[in-house]
Amino acid sequence: MSAPAQLAGVSDGDGGQGDADAGDSDGDPADANAVDDDGDLAAADAGDDDPGDANAAEGDDGAASDAYAVPTETDSDAETAWRRELAEAGELTPSAVDSMISLHDGRGARAVEAVSEGRVKRYRDFTVVVGHEDEYVVEDGGCTCKDSSYNLDPDDPHERCWHVLAVAIAERIGEVDHHEMWYSDVREFL
Repeated sequence: MSAPAQLAGVSDGDGGQGDADAGDSDGDPADANAVDDDGDLAAADAGDDDPGDANAAEGDDGAASDAYAVPTETDSDAETAWRRELAEAGELTPSAVDSMISLHDGRGARAVEAVSEGRVKRYRDFTVVVGHEDEYVVEDGGCTCKDSSYNLDPDDPHERCWHVLAVAIAERIGEVDHHEMWYSDVREFL
């Protein structure tokens, strides 16, 4: 499959979620023993050893502004593994793509295609994937498409529509097209 070579997927150095050293989980051992304003040791999140996972990232106002729309951690070790690999590498890797496609078949291939074509968009309120017939909102690992609603088991981490997979990939390799506007406003014009 030639799609992985089509994406640069490298860090742009802007400190965004696609950058490997974004946030406060840059692997610095000093972070584990940080001191808070009262002089007490701040407890480190021992469960977050994924430097590319921005699920708990907070902006200056305390809101989770850079959280992934599709979580890295799942109930499936195989699913979590390819997501972590992409987050750590910051680009599509052959082994991650092979793992994802072996788990998701044609949906995985369509997801890679959508990412390579720049069809994953993040607005202030939603992350959206531009499909061939419509645009689909992906939020909390779920999607508004009919495939998700009617064909897939939401409790099975191996059953995800290609829109969710595309967002999972794009978020981890820095290929999300960011728009500083509200999708709910944009949607009125479509």
